[in-house]
Amino acid sequence: MINTNPIPLFNLNKQHESLREEINSAAIRALDSMRWIIGPETENFELEFAKALDAKHCIACSSGASAIQIALGACGIGKGDHVITTPFTFIATTSSISLTGAEFSFADVDSVTGNLSPEGIEKRITKNTKAILPVHIYGYPAEMDRIMKIAQKHNLKVIEDCAQSHLAAYKGRMTGTIGHAGAFSFYPSKNLGACGDGGAVVTNDAEVAANSRSLRHCGRKADKTYEYGFEGSTLRMDDVQAAILRVKLKHLAEWTELRRKAAAKYDDALKGLPVVVPSDPGAGSSQSYYVYTIKAPRRDELAAFLSSRKIGNAIYYPMPLYKQPVYQHLGFDPKDYPNTEKLTTEVLSLPMFPEISDSDIARVAAAIKEFYGK
Repeated sequence: MINTNPIPLFNLNKQHESLREEINSAAIRALDSMRWIIGPETENFELEFAKALDAKHCIACSSGASAIQIALGACGIGKGDHVITTPFTFIATTSSISLTGAEFSFADVDSVTGNLSPEGIEKRITKNTKAILPVHIYGYPAEMDRIMKIAQKHNLKVIEDCAQSHLAAYKGRMTGTIGHAGAFSFYPSKNLGACGDGGAVVTNDAEVAANSRSLRHCGRKADKTYEYGFEGSTLRMDDVQAAILRVKLKHLAEWTELRRKAAAKYDDALKGLPVVVPSDPGAGSSQSYYVYTIKAPRRDELAAFLSSRKIGNAIYYPMPLYKQPVYQHLGFDPKDYPNTEKLTTEVLSLPMFPEISDSDIARVAAAIKEFYGK
């Protein structure tokens, strides 16, 4: 009998069911503590997540977007400053820059990885440029050695957007620990997902850490209840979400390895087809496989075909940020971003989650083979 059960792009249900009792117990523990804001669960999660990344400091906050905003502000980025980032990402990357009062421009991305291209960064540097904000797209580490070299040459800060790169590594170092700060998202679909919103700033810089703690807590000084060193905001993580994340964090390394094994099976199953599978980041580096993204000819037709076969898929991202209606007034020229333009017509993300079965992967591959007549 042919299996026609839906294969979702993400499967949060399986993970939640396997941890239901432990998650419920942790949530009740946090509720019963009556310390719901920056309480013991948050403090312990910060220690545990920092340890998992081999980082000195973790500052839990309300979302991945607020983590970017906090990290930028903690590094001194604000009104009148300029930040260089990628147009091939979710809008939270740029909206978080704007919320600091800074402006942004885009450099094109690498045609293979989709990450911010070092070649394009220096062309965008102005006298007001103060930071570079690379995104480790799909969980593939950006070329951080070259980005950090450019930053050092021009005295710039580097804030890593790690919303999709939990436990991804670049030449032996975890993403988020290479630049001056890293910003993580714990949105439910992420590799480490809360039961709601959540995020964190990670840094090895004590001053950036102290500033981040202040900015997430209305700008309050660490030792003063009603004295404020910054205009911050209420961007804190609540203790219930921290308690849930502590439960899940214990499984993150195992889940990441399962994602990598699933990706290897996809690689083998798709051999000989006219699609391009994710590239190998090289020795000492690894992907987190937030999604498994191929480049496919006739992408939109393939996506519709997979959907007709009840196979989940998504396009990350169909419209680059410079074409978004909200940014039309800034006058970006698509001709300046040929690699981004091409990728937005090719990329297609296939089902990926730790619990995906070999039979599910085989069914996805078989459908793609059928579409291309192979």
